[in-house]
Amino acid sequence: MMKADTLEDLAETAGIDADGLIVTVARFNDLVRNGHDDDFNRGDNSYDNFYMWGDPEFDPPYRTLGVIDRGPYYAVRMESGALGTAGGPKTNGDAQVLDWSGNPIPGLYAAGNAMAAVLGEAYGGAGGTLGPGLTFGYIAGRHLGTHLPNR
Repeated sequence: MMKADTLEDLAETAGIDADGLIVTVARFNDLVRNGHDDDFNRGDNSYDNFYMWGDPEFDPPYRTLGVIDRGPYYAVRMESGALGTAGGPKTNGDAQVLDWSGNPIPGLYAAGNAMAAVLGEAYGGAGGTLGPGLTFGYIAGRHLGTHLPNR
């Protein structure tokens, strides 16, 4: 984590364009003052305003929106990653991957983020992919163990 007292110093510390950061923060502050995040729509849904984000002392959308106007300022380097997926191959109850016709592909199994999400396009929250990953991994192993030819 990087910390600085000014946006200019933070930009220098983080190795990013200071002018771009200042313009971005100014735009965000203008949107906040107008009561709507036109860029990312933060604060537009009940989940943002009730369940996990924001300050309950303020009315929506200001629970999730606030001007960035005084230091210290912080930055962290972010890398892309996958928390979950709404894509991937469809599986049956035995964790077998299904072909285009809905038939199991012999010997091909999937679990966790390598399969279509059991919750569809919903995201169950932090750790929400761990349970299905462990469960379908277990199911695949159990199915394999009972359906392998004797060798």
